[in-house]
Amino acid sequence: MQVAVIISNELGWPALQALAAQGAVAGVAVPRCAPLDATEQLAEQAATLGLPVVRLARPRLAPELAAWLRELQPAAVLVFTLPWRIPAALLAVPPLGFLNFHLAALPGYRGPEPLFWQLRNGEPAGAVTVHRMDADFDTGPVLLAEPVPIGPADTHGLHRARLALQAAPVALRLLASLRGEAPPLPPVPQDEARARYWPRPALADVSVRWTEPAAAIERLVRAANPWNRGALTTLRGQPLRLLSVLPHPNAATGPVPPGTVLHADAAAGIWVACGKNEALRLDMVALEEGYFTGAQLLQLGVGVGEMLN
Repeated sequence: MQVAVIISNELGWPALQALAAQGAVAGVAVPRCAPLDATEQLAEQAATLGLPVVRLARPRLAPELAAWLRELQPAAVLVFTLPWRIPAALLAVPPLGFLNFHLAALPGYRGPEPLFWQLRNGEPAGAVTVHRMDADFDTGPVLLAEPVPIGPADTHGLHRARLALQAAPVALRLLASLRGEAPPLPPVPQDEARARYWPRPALADVSVRWTEPAAAIERLVRAANPWNRGALTTLRGQPLRLLSVLPHPNAATGPVPPGTVLHADAAAGIWVACGKNEALRLDMVALEEGYFTGAQLLQLGVGVGEMLN
């Protein structure tokens, strides 16, 4: 028994390698989606595994997918982060359906960028969730759900890497079940009462609100590092992106408005007032001119009383 794989970014690469090593992959499809250079490289990497690779274009997705399925006749299609909706008429073509690897917990974290929201919301764990695809995004019954802890210092990039690695053993467990080498995985319908769809983060979602507590801002910074080059604020009217900060929950900032630089010296670093009488130390930031430590910001003349907006 063989499966086909649709893969659109490197998150699915460890799983594809693991499946290919088992001789389980009949072919690979890579969408022509942004960033094009990354998907082109992914297609080339898949070809080095000795697998036949096709490229899919969104305007002709239905006929191209149909032709691919007719040629390969896979028992199932495993999908890793496809940004487009599979045409409903094709979902039942493989005998075991289209099985999507959603790299977050379902049904609470549906949507295209759940990693950001799980970190932003302070969840203790994410998940690799395999569900059978249906006509809607992220709504089909769940076959497997493997929790992946989110550490207190995990950034978006670190948690993303852990998810990608964990997807490989999950894929092998799924394969063993599909082949009858392990017990079947009964599909469990998602609880719609607990379901929530999280949209792709907008500008407001990645912008710092200095009136928030220090811990909430620190979670935002980790959630936006590195994919957004950090959480966005401004300094002297110019964009400033925060990549690493340290909360201080009892800073006793007094009447100073949130966003005000409280301390700016080599010994203490640069501390900024937050909500609830708390503060954050700026450890790593990005400007248009490059990446800088808090100490390097001092050399740019950042001083007490300046405002970050």
